[in-house]
Amino acid sequence: MDSSKLPSGSSEFSPYFNNKTEFLLFCWIQKHNISTNAYDNLVSIINDPQFKQEEVVTNIQRFRNWRQRLPLLPITARTVSISPKKTPSTFPTSKLAYYLSINDIIWYVLNNPSIIKHMYFGPGINAKIKSEFWHGSLWAESPLFGQEDIIISQVKYRVGSFIYYYQSSIQKLGFLRAIQRDETNQTILKVQQLVFYEELPGNLKGTSRQRRANSGEVWILDENFVIINPSAVLRKVKVKLPYLNQPLTPGELNVKEIIYKYKNYWKIRDVNMSYLHPAHYISTNNPPTSSIPVYKLFLDIYYDDFGTYRNVYYSLGGVYIQFGNMPANLRKLVKNHFVIGFVPFRGNFDEFMCPFVEELKQLEKGKIMNVQGRDVWVVAELGVVTADLPQGNDLAGVLRHEA
Repeated sequence: MDSSKLPSGSSEFSPYFNNKTEFLLFCWIQKHNISTNAYDNLVSIINDPQFKQEEVVTNIQRFRNWRQRLPLLPITARTVSISPKKTPSTFPTSKLAYYLSINDIIWYVLNNPSIIKHMYFGPGINAKIKSEFWHGSLWAESPLFGQEDIIISQVKYRVGSFIYYYQSSIQKLGFLRAIQRDETNQTILKVQQLVFYEELPGNLKGTSRQRRANSGEVWILDENFVIINPSAVLRKVKVKLPYLNQPLTPGELNVKEIIYKYKNYWKIRDVNMSYLHPAHYISTNNPPTSSIPVYKLFLDIYYDDFGTYRNVYYSLGGVYIQFGNMPANLRKLVKNHFVIGFVPFRGNFDEFMCPFVEELKQLEKGKIMNVQGRDVWVVAELGVVTADLPQGNDLAGVLRHEA
């Protein structure tokens, strides 16, 4: 042994160690076969400014007990079929897929004070710069996410209904699309305009439409929205829509056509070609009592190949959920992507998603959860599905270029 490489100190552990700390760590590493990575982690802990020697727990059993109180979710397994395409002939026809419960994830998220304090549960906001999900039309119009009714002069108005309102002292007919708030937190109403025959553009007037107007037909303007204050609402009015299979009696107001502008020219199309307002096909359950807080959750299911093994033949497809109630700057953080499971290589995605679909069907009806020590009414629904290009093609049924 080269004596020049030995420590020159005069401690009781000389000439092989400078001090007792080096000696004890060396013995511990050799005895327990500690890896380089584990030792580096230990050094990081010891050198952390917040590390205090007097707070070191001397009984490892306490750590095992603490593990029981951590938010460790139960894992469930189910069999999914495997596609024979691009798999070896010896590959099994089915495999186990492991997943977590969306209900469990929601409960732990809502009971995490550091997360819930940043989440938004109010009505849609009419913002000039739209950067959050609650700035969009889906949040504002859907009863599952936004505000679904409002009391004006002791009368309840629901989104998806028709109203008379005043605009510049003129009585107008409109369709109540959303109850929102402006950037000053004042309640506003988003209304889609309807017009009578006299208000139609000249190129759309004619004998046939005039005759139909005499029987109660009115026309709705596409993408022609006005923002009014609740005080401008005059009263409710019943207007029939044919695609809702509502029986029509002579003289009742009804809509059969949509007016829209294309290249500065007024055109018309059948009202059946319009998309349904969410209030016309979504029914919600009221909470057990009017005093119970209501949390409406906007869920984003994100599907992507498991990043670390993206280029490996036997890769996994990771499925995650994000909460649209979080602001964008927090939602994009990896820690706020909550994994719900992994799809086995070439596994049937539809089969894998079946338990989550069943959970969402129950959650959209609403359920009571104990959050922060009190009962709340939780409603959750899928607001958007996110996927990278290959997985997006799979979900949409688009063939790959090599297919």
